[in-house]
Amino acid sequence: MYLMMVVVQSEETADELITGFMDLGVTMSTVVDATDALEIISHHVPLFAGFRLMAGGGITRSRAIFSIVESDALLTRLKKFIGRTISGGREERGFYTVTPMTEGGPLSSLI
Repeated sequence: MYLMMVVVQSEETADELITGFMDLGVTMSTVVDATDALEIISHHVPLFAGFRLMAGGGITRSRAIFSIVESDALLTRLKKFIGRTISGGREERGFYTVTPMTEGGPLSSLI
């Protein structure tokens, strides 16, 4: 079992990913609206105002998708799906990470 986190800046890409995850059988996902830390400090901390050039001007939102992936095979299919979704000339800044889980599941399993 794995915890997969995917962060993308495009709301459209996030919607496509979530839909695809559901189609592939990932039923435990959460989407969080997020803001890049560099952008926050460049806009709200005067000492770091010079970072605005690096941050690209205005504050942009990101989408963080947290998913529980139950098998190696599903993880492989998800990574291929993500690659297909963001390919084709689409510029998407973001990243993903996968962490093995030793335990997890629905809260109802604790009762």
